[in-house]
Amino acid sequence: MKFKKLGLVMATVFAGAALVTLSGCSSSDSASKDIITMKGDTIRVSDLYKEAKQFPSQPTNTLLQNLTFDKIFTKDFGKEVTDKDVNKKVKSLKDQYGSQFASALQQQGLTEASFTPYMRTQMLEQAAIDHEIEATQYTDANLKKAWESYHPDVTAYVVSETSKDAATKALDAAKKDDAGKASFEKTNAANKVTFNSTSTTVPTEVQTAAFKLKNGEFSSVIESTSASTGATSYYIVEMVKSSEKGSDMNKYKKELKNVIKAEKEQDTTFVSGVIAKYLKKNNVTVKESAFASIFSQFTQTSSTSSSK
Repeated sequence: MKFKKLGLVMATVFAGAALVTLSGCSSSDSASKDIITMKGDTIRVSDLYKEAKQFPSQPTNTLLQNLTFDKIFTKDFGKEVTDKDVNKKVKSLKDQYGSQFASALQQQGLTEASFTPYMRTQMLEQAAIDHEIEATQYTDANLKKAWESYHPDVTAYVVSETSKDAATKALDAAKKDDAGKASFEKTNAANKVTFNSTSTTVPTEVQTAAFKLKNGEFSSVIESTSASTGATSYYIVEMVKSSEKGSDMNKYKKELKNVIKAEKEQDTTFVSGVIAKYLKKNNVTVKESAFASIFSQFTQTSSTSSSK
């Protein structure tokens, strides 16, 4: 299990030399020295050292980014992301991974104690991204674009085989007669699923073929190669309940918004632009030259996007 940074591409190189430079000051000067300033707050060397003790496996650049994001997003979204919300999310993940939870955290350089503040920062970032999507992305143009490729729920048997030959034999047997069809449906009862065009569990090629079927019809053998594993599977689809989306886009507005939201959350240019917006809003300034470029990935991406 890998805990992702909600679309943010964080720096992965330790700034160890910079810490050595900072620690060269006298102990009192070092602890009180500003590294980053912002409206109404600051991050000092002492804050960085405290964070490094809590997250010893995290790169220094990432520690400073997280400290900054936690402060600036708390100003706008601290009331939305409560301790109760964070604890509920942590408990949900802990229940989900059971006995593997501690080892999953360890792989990411985290402990159960440090995971809670880590999750809080994640949720604050997500709140900022969600707010920006709500405020700027649910336009008529974006909704119409999402509508063009959207298909509502259908129910079908979706069966995969590891070879084309096996899939062909299974399809021929199912289409032979009513008994063959009944046997196919009984054998594959667990593979009867409901999905729409936003599904991430049914391959795109399978969706495209399925949406063309009428009730009771079988597809041809559908070949699909996984982008993550490279493995090729061969699918058979029998449509149980098809659907037509009709012409009323407003009927599916909630689903279309979910399509837009999912796309924007994966759009690194958009996410970087959100981060850049809040960095600018809070007048975030890096005072220590050793860390001068830690936010450049956000500000540069934002500038490139806005110039297009």
